[in-house]
Formats: sequence, C-alpha cells, structure tokens
Amino acid sequence: MRHPFFRAALLAVALSSSSHLYGAATGERELVIEETLARIKAEYVHPERYPAIEQNVRKHQQAGAYAGAGSEEEFVKLLTSHLQEISKDKHMSLRHQPNVRSLRPSAFTSTAAKREQERRDNYGLRKVEILPGNVGYVDIFHFHDDAEQAKEAFGAAMGFVANTDALIIDLRGHRGGGEAMQLLASYFFEKPFTVMELRYRGNRKVQARSFADIRGKRYLGKPVWLLTSGRTFSAGEAFAYSMKSLKRATLVGATTRGGGNPNMMLPLRNDYLLSIPIGESVSPVDGGSWEGVGVQPHVAVEEGAALGIAHRAALETLRDKAKDETLRASLAKQLDALEKS
Repeated sequence: MRHPFFRAALLAVALSSSSHLYGAATGERELVIEETLARIKAEYVHPERYPAIEQNVRKHQQAGAYAGAGSEEEFVKLLTSHLQEISKDKHMSLRHQPNVRSLRPSAFTSTAAKREQERRDNYGLRKVEILPGNVGYVDIFHFHDDAEQAKEAFGAAMGFVANTDALIIDLRGHRGGGEAMQLLASYFFEKPFTVMELRYRGNRKVQARSFADIRGKRYLGKPVWLLTSGRTFSAGEAFAYSMKSLKRATLVGATTRGGGNPNMMLPLRNDYLLSIPIGESVSPVDGGSWEGVGVQPHVAVEEGAALGIAHRAALETLRDKAKDETLRASLAKQLDALEKS
C-alpha cells in the first residue's frame, strides 16, 4: 500500500503541473488579445469603431472570460463574438490554427503547402455535370486567391458546360475567397469590366476587374441561375451581387450571409489566424453593397429546394424558346419527369 504522504506528493505535482499549463495558456491568450487589438487599430477599415471594440474586449478580459475558456476553440469563438458584437462585421474573426505560419507566414503570402492544399481542393470547384434538358451545373465552394493558378481548372469546368443551353451555378456552400471570382465573372460578359470597386482606409480605391484572357469559350447569350443560401459568403456574395445587378443571372434560394468587406488574414503568434476587414466593396452599377444585409434572391425558397426550382425554371425557359417541335416535346418530357421525381 502506498503511503498517504506519497499520494499527497503525487497530487501536489499534478496540481503544480496543471497550474503551470493553465498559466502558460493564459499568458499566451493575453498576448493574442493584445496583438489582435493592435492589428485592428492599425488596419480596420472603420477606425472610428475601434475605441468601442477595445472597450468591449477589455471588459470581458477583466472579468476573466478569456482566461476561463476551456479550450483554444472556445477562446477564439468568445473573442470573435465580442469583436463582432461591436463591429457588426462578419469578416472580423479569430481562428485557432496550429502552426499557422507553415501555410501563411504573413498576410497576402502563400507557401508550397498552401498551394498544394488549394490544388487538392481543385481551386474551389466541387462538381460539374450536365442535368437533364442540357442544363449545365457547376458547384463552387471557394474562389482561389490567385486567378492565374485557377485558370486551368475554371477553363476545364466552363469548357465542360460550354455547349449547354442554360447554366446553374451553385453557391449555397460558398465560403468566400479571392480574385477567381472575377475570373468566373469574365465568362459571362464579352468585354472586361469592373466587377467591384474596393475602397480602403485613406481613400484608396482599387478596381476589381474581370479578365480579358480566359481559358476556353465565354458563356454568352444563354440564361444563368445562381443558387444561394444563408451560408453564401464574401466573394461568393460579390459574384451573386454583380451578376444580379448586371441582370445576367436569376438568383434562387435564400438571402446570403452579408459579409461584404474585403479582409486581410494575419497569422498571430504560432497558432492563431486573425481576419481584419480592411476595405469596403461597392458595386459600380448601383453604388450598393451587401455588407450586413446580404444579397436577396429573385426567388426566395428553402435552400434544399433551390436546385430543383432552378432546374425547372431553366427547362421551362428553354421549352418556351424552342422553335423545334421535337426539342420542345423533349423538354416538356424532362419537365414532367422532374415534377414526378
């Protein structure tokens, strides 16, 4: 039998070790909080909001909310909620991402590991197929940051649906991204144009332009439907807003999430990734934005029903336009089959 003193000694060592780990985690979190606030103060597009943001964070910090978080995931979720509580900006967030600098050594940089990850994600293209009635379908969950790297994949996807008579682009699970948004927009217009105007601190403005050089054929003169949901975010919303404002697509689904401000991703310490909104997106067509309000669809339906409704609308449009009686009959048959499915 072990001596009671021995058991007490073991307990003391365990408590000491636990206390040490808790103190180390708390110290690291304090450093993350300080760096988060410093970065927001220096970079946030709305500097006038910073004092209230800091005040809110300090209040919770002094109350021990962050030190008391049971895990790093809980800590970043809590801090993000307090940042967004004041900023109302869905692009302002903190993530726990261990060894973050292996993928993002600094803002706006890439690494071989990150490029390999994006290649394996097929640059955001998840599925391409031809639906009954010669209706193309492309499912996109992310827009790659570098359009040049994504050109081959997007060219292949758009080439596959080039000979369809109508197209459905699924953005329901779209989580955002970068300039591949402008690349995709390029396929639906004959000439390059300004997709969005980005306005940064210091009155700096940048024109987000479509591309003159793309792979394959443009998709011109044929109807397009976009599927949206409450999860559609950021660059996915930018694409939807642009196509809607230019009357180039019909949106079917739910109002999007409402994140319109372009952001910068900053690694903090070794295991955290901070997203800071550094600008505003403004439509050159109507001067509007979807920040905080989302993009409203033309046809509001439940997310799960959006594809079927868009497919039906595409078939009806093609049937009504068809001059060949055989084609019209075939499309009517496809519609009947869709109604029964």
